[in-house]
Amino acid sequence: MKINRRSKLRKILITILLIPVVGILMIFLNYRMISFIASGHIYTETDLLPFRETTLVLGSGSSPEGLWENDSFLHRMEAATVVYNSGKTKKIIVSGMSNREFYNEPNDMKDALLKEGIPSHVIYPDHGGVRTWNSVERAQSYYKCKSVIIISQADQLERALFIAKCINLDAIGLAADPLHYKHRYWTIREY
Repeated sequence: MKINRRSKLRKILITILLIPVVGILMIFLNYRMISFIASGHIYTETDLLPFRETTLVLGSGSSPEGLWENDSFLHRMEAATVVYNSGKTKKIIVSGMSNREFYNEPNDMKDALLKEGIPSHVIYPDHGGVRTWNSVERAQSYYKCKSVIIISQADQLERALFIAKCINLDAIGLAADPLHYKHRYWTIREY
């Protein structure tokens, strides 16, 4: 009886220990699969970037001047400006969250691009892009895009390009400067 009880306890203990290990392994393999599928579709230089009618800039917000500076925002706006000015795109969708009174990513991005001299009629604020999936899916379903350039930091681009592949949207990505990825939070977030 004691042996049978010990055997059951051992099985329970092994199961309890294996569940987190298997879970972590699944997360790691999922991330590696997404990276593999996106590889070859991410550009780091605008000169090599093929033309696409539309560019989708994934959400990132700014703040009232002087409060804080979001490096992701600044680098995405710089990349979008370079893509437009180099003739690699004709339209820019700025997609993001706008659910708080003082936080409106699409409007912040549009304002920044206007300050860079991008004409208002080529910038389309998408207030329905509350997460990466929504932004990519809405580019296809709402804005009727057949192919796009997606601008974000490299890690988020992998996920966005994977989503685009899942919904049969022809997409390539331009990696904005990945400065903020020095922080472990961003790496863990992508996993």
